[in-house]
Amino acid sequence: MPVPASHGGVSAARPGSAPRTDRDPVRDALSVNLNRRRLARGWSLRDLSAATGVSKGLLSQIERAEANPTLEVLTRIAGVLETDPVELLRRSLPRPEIVRAADVRDSDDETSVHLLFAAYGHGRIEVYRSRLHPHDRSQVSSHGAGSVEYVMVLTGRVTLVVDDDSYELEAGDSARFDGRARHFYTTEDSPATTYSIVGFPGE
Repeated sequence: MPVPASHGGVSAARPGSAPRTDRDPVRDALSVNLNRRRLARGWSLRDLSAATGVSKGLLSQIERAEANPTLEVLTRIAGVLETDPVELLRRSLPRPEIVRAADVRDSDDETSVHLLFAAYGHGRIEVYRSRLHPHDRSQVSSHGAGSVEYVMVLTGRVTLVVDDDSYELEAGDSARFDGRARHFYTTEDSPATTYSIVGFPGE
């Protein structure tokens, strides 16, 4: 039997069915991003409903990660919030993602190209080359909500510290992490060189 749609823009469960217990990362991301952008404007759910024409009930379901809005509804909400659907669906990085040099295998007889990370919807980017001396520590940084930092170690070895968790990176290793997290780099007995790219959300 087909599942009826409700509110004109979301799939609804059958009456009497058990509530969903699984977590969907896309719904979770939309829930967090919509709530953050709405509160940043000082709007209530009623305010957002009036501005978008989307029912308050559906908006509440979206913010509770209980609804799958249609593309039309998502685009309408994004337009009112002066962003785009990609930004509303952007997933934060709960912990750094590490790509080890040993896991990137090069061919002996042809050019090798490896995709390390992919991302969409960034606006401005900043690219840095850093040289750390032995027993050195970089400045503690945080780049703001929605930012993502990528780093590759060119020479030496560094310790990446993100929110008090440490990750050892050697030459050729790469990492990606949430740029709003408090982070810095340290070295031990040898110097190190890194390249970093910081991506900021589109305006």
